[in-house]
Amino acid sequence: MTEIENLDNAELSSRHFSWTFIASLGDFLDAGMFAGTGITLGAISALLHFTTFEDGLPALITLLGTAFGALAFGRLGDLYGRKYIYQVDMIIYAVASILLAITGVFPTRMINTVWAMIFYALIGIAVGADVPTSWSLISEFAPKRSRGRLFSITNVMWYVGVLIELGISIALVNTGMVLFRVIWILLGLVAIFSWFMRRRLAESPRFQIMKGENEEVRNTLKQLGINATGAERKESYSRHQYVELFTKYGSFVAFAWFLYLMWGIPASTYGEFFPYIFNSLHLVSARATFAFEAIYFGSAIVPGLLIFYFLSDRLNVGRVPLYLISAAMSMVSFYLLVYPPFLRNVAVLLVSFLLFGIGQGLGVWPITRLLSIEHFPTSIRDSGQGFVWFTMRFEAGIFGLFTPLIVGANGQHVEYIGWIAGTFFLLALIVVGVMSRVAPFYVKTEGRSLEETSRDSEVVG
Repeated sequence: MTEIENLDNAELSSRHFSWTFIASLGDFLDAGMFAGTGITLGAISALLHFTTFEDGLPALITLLGTAFGALAFGRLGDLYGRKYIYQVDMIIYAVASILLAITGVFPTRMINTVWAMIFYALIGIAVGADVPTSWSLISEFAPKRSRGRLFSITNVMWYVGVLIELGISIALVNTGMVLFRVIWILLGLVAIFSWFMRRRLAESPRFQIMKGENEEVRNTLKQLGINATGAERKESYSRHQYVELFTKYGSFVAFAWFLYLMWGIPASTYGEFFPYIFNSLHLVSARATFAFEAIYFGSAIVPGLLIFYFLSDRLNVGRVPLYLISAAMSMVSFYLLVYPPFLRNVAVLLVSFLLFGIGQGLGVWPITRLLSIEHFPTSIRDSGQGFVWFTMRFEAGIFGLFTPLIVGANGQHVEYIGWIAGTFFLLALIVVGVMSRVAPFYVKTEGRSLEETSRDSEVVG
């Protein structure tokens, strides 16, 4: 067997889990950016006297920063290594978060606004640099029959990030800029912790093979508890040009773009505007709104840990059924919002939140992550993920700019969000269902190596 075959057929070790946890701190901080922007929007809006249009600026700036960060750093991750990116992005995040926290200390509205937008942008760039690279790294050291399990941890870490912030928000509700500063300083400290912990991470073994660093590969496998001494054959990877993403792998890029668009608009809308949307309905207090958001995000953890973790890699179950059930639940959750009387019924809203929370954790979000990575070869895997992230976050940023206008100052048009998001999940349900029949290679990837799903590598004696 080759070294990569030894890696792919290995049992999960404690080192697999610890490396996944450390890499997944990027998901925690991505969630922190999303939820932190939404949770603290009211405080900074009141401080700087934002208009309804300007209320959309923090979401726009962070999402555009993420988009361009993913596009640029994804390519750098393929050229210089996954670990290289880790030396930079967490430092950017930490500095930007802490400096964002002091918004308001300057004498004029203009200076404070420009100051805030600069650091919102830098936080976004850091997230865009980190998360696609983290996912590439995790996928490249994960055994082929456990890739879904490890990716479920990245999903859970995202939700944990939100829940911690919401707990702080409930405790500090109505404290204005105190809450704003606590949230962003906390995220800066987590970024510093992440940078420190990641210094012990090894480089991706697949990237090392591509670079011809055979001794380093064996050291990495040894750290994972894998004996590579019996690997008498070696694997090699082709060096693909960036343009091949859109020629040879163009159909996979298009499919990943579609999945991300169908997921990204609804998810980013709730991620950054949940308090804004439901406070506009004037049904419950601000503290209750944060509690509802915590229930929504917390409900996504349960299916991730109890169902997706155990079933996503099983060949007799597969990911397609999980995705279809998940998309259907998410679709229903948003279509409940299109009937105006339901928007005035707290019990119905709670059902809607739970359907979307449980639904997304069951399959839509973790499977979208997996399918956006598995079909790209090692030499352009980070670039492919970076490009797809660029499209998703760019589109979400533009939509986020107009979300306050769509919702209306008094929540008079919340049903529009229901129509848009519900229809997106309906389209995702149809397309993935059809693809599972006519092009199963695109969606049935469980139990297969990255070399099989990307048709990359050759074995040399």
